Amino acid sequence: MKIRYTIKSDFDFLIESLEKNRILENRPKKDIKARPSDKKEFREAIRKKNIRIVEDKGKPVAFLYFRTDFKLMYIYEKFFWVDLIYVNQNYRGKGLGKLLYNDAFKIAKKKGFKKIIIDVFDANKNSVGFHEKLGFGPVYTIYQKKV
Repeated sequence: MKIRYTIKSDFDFLIESLEKNRILENRPKKDIKARPSDKKEFREAIRKKNIRIVEDKGKPVAFLYFRTDFKLMYIYEKFFWVDLIYVNQNYRGKGLGKLLYNDAFKIAKKKGFKKIIIDVFDANKNSVGFHEKLGFGPVYTIYQKKV
């Protein structure tokens, strides 16, 4: 297994993974399909080298998408934002998520960041548990109610 920056040929894997992740987050069916804006964002992230891929035998199997320019209300200091981490179902439990985060920690430190922040959906219990094991904890919680 090898970790590297994404290339254009990884695009379909990224979009399919985004949609699978949205299912794990229990999003409404109408919000699962990648939109043109999602595709544009991923193309830009590939160009900017903001996505790290784990490949097995030349095939992408996991990725971590990060940003260094993200702004978030109530957090005023500079931070390294993990937009999305995804591991193919057949590769879960094999340490790839931890491998990607260790890589992200190195990149963040090299770029001068002291904090990594990620938005974890409560509906994705496996993700919550995984991030807690890595030492992540909640900062703020946003609630909603339909009217």
